[in-house]
Amino acid sequence: MTTAHGTVSRRSSEPLYVQVAGDLEGQIRSGNRPPGSPLPAEQALQEIYGVSRSVVRQALDQLAQRKLISREQGRGTIVLPFDHYRRQAQRAGGLRQQIAALGGELSTRIVSLDVEDAPPNIAAVLSDDKAWRLERVRSVDGEPVIHMITRLPFSRVPKLSRERLNGGSLHDWLRANGVMPQGGPRHLHAAAASDVTADFLRVERGSPVTVLEGETRDTSGQAIEVFTAWHHPRTVFDLDAEVTQSDEASRAEALLREIKSILAT
Repeated sequence: MTTAHGTVSRRSSEPLYVQVAGDLEGQIRSGNRPPGSPLPAEQALQEIYGVSRSVVRQALDQLAQRKLISREQGRGTIVLPFDHYRRQAQRAGGLRQQIAALGGELSTRIVSLDVEDAPPNIAAVLSDDKAWRLERVRSVDGEPVIHMITRLPFSRVPKLSRERLNGGSLHDWLRANGVMPQGGPRHLHAAAASDVTADFLRVERGSPVTVLEGETRDTSGQAIEVFTAWHHPRTVFDLDAEVTQSDEASRAEALLREIKSILAT
């Protein structure tokens, strides 16, 4: 059955209450139902999704357990504010440590890991015609926040496998195998969530997501990964900025120092 916000399928292997809870959670996390706003009454939700009262109550129980809603006598069901997930945009790697410092726990699920003929632009960066394509979903305290696709040069890490990564840090595994990630260029831009990304991040298709793209190089300057990471709408990127002098001011200061040096001799 198609609703105003999604689809509930009786042919799906997922229980109906899980589908209803997932659809409502997507609306909340995408901002379509902001904190403080009421959810429709139970009877209205029954009509919207075409399900029984017990299904609606099970779905609301799930959302309450995830601390997304509050069910209060006389006020109905209210959407609760939820914490933003923060990360440092200028830092390469160390995401697990960043999350731990904020009191969270990062977990990683490998969606797929395959060897492919690298697209020409990727092959040029990695200096390899064969590349690993690693797709992952990274979660904070069980909530998915990043959908990520990483490509690595096959010739540098031919022994990469699901078992060896075991849901841990890719950069830690690279270091343990003699490849030392150092850093590289990063680019941030906004995009609309595709069907795939929306499904992984539990948001509605077309929801605004922040995309972080870049490459990481080793200590010799050779690229060891190219990645694209789609971040949940509640992600906040922290940036450190500093004021730098203009070239003209720098040259003026250098000239002044030179004049003082000449006068002092």
